[in-house]
Order: sequence, then C-alpha cells, then structure tokens
Amino acid sequence: MRIKTLISGICLLLAICFAIYFYAEWQKARFDAALPVPPPPPADTETGGHWHDGEWHADDAHENGTGDELIPSVDWRSIAGKPHEAVKPGNLGELDAEDPVAKAWAKVDYLAANPFAWGGNADPRTAALVQQLMPPINGIESEAHAEEIFGLLNPLARLRDPRSIETLVAYECGGHIGSAVVLDALVAMGPPVVPYLIPYLDEALEAKRNTTGAFIAALVLGKIGAQHREELDGIIEHIVLPKLARALVEVPFEYAGTSTVKESIARLKK
Repeated sequence: MRIKTLISGICLLLAICFAIYFYAEWQKARFDAALPVPPPPPADTETGGHWHDGEWHADDAHENGTGDELIPSVDWRSIAGKPHEAVKPGNLGELDAEDPVAKAWAKVDYLAANPFAWGGNADPRTAALVQQLMPPINGIESEAHAEEIFGLLNPLARLRDPRSIETLVAYECGGHIGSAVVLDALVAMGPPVVPYLIPYLDEALEAKRNTTGAFIAALVLGKIGAQHREELDGIIEHIVLPKLARALVEVPFEYAGTSTVKESIARLKK
C-alpha cells in the first residue's frame, strides 16, 4: 500500500512539474509573439542593414554601428552600474600611456564606447522595451507585476542587443529582480558588459558590505573573463582580479558569495 502511495505521489509530482514547464513555455511564446516585428528590408538590398528614422541604413553607416544613440536615454539615477562611475586609480592621469594599468583602463573605456565591436544584434525592438523597464522598479508588488516585468526583461535579454546592457545589469546587480535568462544574455554579450559590472564591485568595496551587485558582478566577470581572455588582456590582470581579491578580504560575503568570488578568481587565473 505504501509503495502504491509513493508511486502515486511521484507521478503526481512529475505531472505538476510538466504542467509548470509547459505553462512557462507557453507564456514565453506568448510574450515573444507580442513583441513588435521589424519590417523586412526593402527589395534589392543587402542583408546586415537596419531601419533608422524610416530609412534603411547599412550597419556600418554610423559610428556605433546601429544608427541610433546608445540606449537608455531616459533620465534615471543609479548608485552604480555606469562605466564612468568605475573607481580608477587616483594617479591615472599621471601614468604613461604605455603603463599597463593606464592601458587597461583605456581598454575599459573603449569597451564602453564601442559595444558593437564584438558583434551583437541592433534590434529595433530594444528601445521600446528599455523605455518600459527604465528606471528600474523598486520591488515586485504582486505575481501579476512579476509576470509583467519578466515579460519585458526576458525578451529584451533574448535580443542580445548590446544597447540593453545597462538595463539588464541594472536589474540584476541592483537587486530588483533575478533572471537566469538575463544572466545568460550578459555572459553571451561578453566584453562590452565588463565596464558596467566594475562599478558594482567598487560600490561594495566602498561600503564594506555585501551587495547583490558585487555577487552578480563577480559571477559574470568570471564567466566572461574566462571566455574572452585575449580581448580582456590587461583588464583582468590589472583591474578585475585586484578588485575581486580586495572584495574577498574587505566585503563580508555570505558563504555563497565567498565561494563565487573564489571560483571567479580561479577561473580568471587559469
């Protein structure tokens, strides 16, 4: 009798898991289908272009490769997260241009200014999604509210548009909401994400306290650095690893945070 009850319980649990999975997939498909679809390119045009102000442009027709100003353009303030808010050495201006530390910070500035240098998809849906998500929410009010936010955030992450980096990082590192889809997108977009993560390490180091931002930054920096070591040469050695090593000593992480920082350091030192 007990065996039959156990088997029945397992079958019921599996049925519930399958139901949740298929419901989640159905919701994902519904949200993706609701996104605006970009118009097709005009006839007799080459692939790789994009629409801008009602006109079709080649992808190399503008300095940033997209034809649009970098997004978000909305007015919002964050404690950390923007590239220019990273804490640089006080004597950086005195360093010779060939100094490895100066060269590393110059590379960080280049990554921030050239987000499409490593590819990426300049999707016309990005701006509308960003405008709806920014400024970041202060908290989830209900299950329906969470569904609404995820219905915007996850589709934005799946576009892999580097112009969405600031928004995605703000939600993940700001502790507003957590999404595995967003984390995967940040790792996939690679080097251009790095300048937006460094300020969150600085924030935790300055406050000497554990923060969601420092935990996420350490996690993502470790994964991106391991995959793009050549492109991030100098940045890893002279910026990321020193800040992670300091955080390990100065920030009172919980066990999971300490393990994550140690794991990222080990990855970056390979």
